[in-house]
Amino acid sequence: MRVVYSNFARAGIDNQGMELTLRRTMIRRRNVQVALAEVVLTTALGKPEDLMDPILRFIDTLLDDEQLVDRVHQILRGRRAQSARRGRYGTPAEVVLRLQVLKHLRVWSFEQLQWEVTGNVAYRHFCRIHTGKVPDSTTMVRHGQLLQGALRPMFDRVVEQAREQHVTSGRKMRIDTTVVEAPIRYPTDSGLCEDVVRVLGRSMRRLVAAGVKLSFKLRHVGRSVSRRLREIGQALRLRGDAAKEAIKKPYRRLLRITARLVRQAERAIKRGARQKAKLSAVARVQVERALKALREMAPRARRVVQQTRARIVRGVTHSKAKLISIFEPHAQILRRGKLHRPTEFGQMVKVQEADGGVVTDIGVVAHKSDAPLLVPAVEHHIRVFGRAPQIAATDRGFYSGQGERRSAELGVKHPVIPKPGHKSANRVAHERQRWFRRGRAWRAGGEARISRLKHRFGMARSRYKGEHGTSRTAIWAGIANNLVAIGTKMAGARR
Repeated sequence: MRVVYSNFARAGIDNQGMELTLRRTMIRRRNVQVALAEVVLTTALGKPEDLMDPILRFIDTLLDDEQLVDRVHQILRGRRAQSARRGRYGTPAEVVLRLQVLKHLRVWSFEQLQWEVTGNVAYRHFCRIHTGKVPDSTTMVRHGQLLQGALRPMFDRVVEQAREQHVTSGRKMRIDTTVVEAPIRYPTDSGLCEDVVRVLGRSMRRLVAAGVKLSFKLRHVGRSVSRRLREIGQALRLRGDAAKEAIKKPYRRLLRITARLVRQAERAIKRGARQKAKLSAVARVQVERALKALREMAPRARRVVQQTRARIVRGVTHSKAKLISIFEPHAQILRRGKLHRPTEFGQMVKVQEADGGVVTDIGVVAHKSDAPLLVPAVEHHIRVFGRAPQIAATDRGFYSGQGERRSAELGVKHPVIPKPGHKSANRVAHERQRWFRRGRAWRAGGEARISRLKHRFGMARSRYKGEHGTSRTAIWAGIANNLVAIGTKMAGARR
């Protein structure tokens, strides 16, 4: 033990790094060894931090924060029961954190992230990989999924860092909502039926391949569906009532195929559950995977058949719970009154910002109305900064008499909330005051902040699938925005 300790001491490793290494932990917090190749490379090219742009250099210092690394370390250690004690070394928590941050700073895919970091000395130093092997893109995908539960605490810590660096004082607050598009194609009734046929047919074929004997003959209906889709496309070339009548016949044929496949899928679920115990261990795993997909998709497929039949055959076009994707059932139809995009498909996201360009809260909201979000936003601002903002600016969608009065009671000195519709003479005079006009002009900058989150940090369209994919996209965009805001402030202060 003494010899091992002396070797670690000569290498400059602290007691914590020594303890983790001696216990052969699978998940480490940081890389604790320096390779000889890195020393040679540093001598030849100079310091790696000098190769980074100034903003990334200051972001590099922000990510040395122990709370951020500890949060990621806890998540990785909890992945398996023995992740902290057994197995080979995994990717250190610090490297995982920095890779994920760099991905969202540059809006890269995981494959592009692997490629860029592999061939760039500055990025290798930023991610603390140095001359080591860059994790595979599939490994980084799993790391991103694991960190999903830690994103909110990480976001709050970055906001706290913005306060510590005096980037924001919390004197002002503005709030707005926007739509983050779901990762789906444009929804059509025929396209949904095609998705149902493809997914259910594929899962049932996997059941048969695993050894399950179905009570019916499974047919490939892909060519029949393609013919029906072509017929629908040709019928839609007509206009008006003629098109509505022309598409009914091919749609009825398409619905017969789809409904028959849904019924077969429901029967296949029962057959697979009964025969699963008689199969081998490997086959049982395959059957369970196919049954899971069928159980998940069969109810959605039946909803697709019902809403398509109601809309096309019966002419019922209004449906509050219309399903627009069998893969993203949480996606909503949102009409925001925009001329260039009257209808959007995704989820509503609230963006709350303080002065200094720091996003203090971001996330998916369940309801489509903006007015109920005002008071909780002010209360959140008070929790973050310890005091109410002097100015709280919103657009007219957030107005309500009760919300405006409650904001004033919470301590907001100047609530800048334009009233929609008819305004009395007193209200007109109130909104013509100098502080109100200045606050309204400052609120317009929130549109630029949303545009930056969408087009600079990838929040326009969610890259992640699943129920929490939109929330994950929005929070990562907020973290990247805040890190750049802090880095820009620190870089400007050093000049």
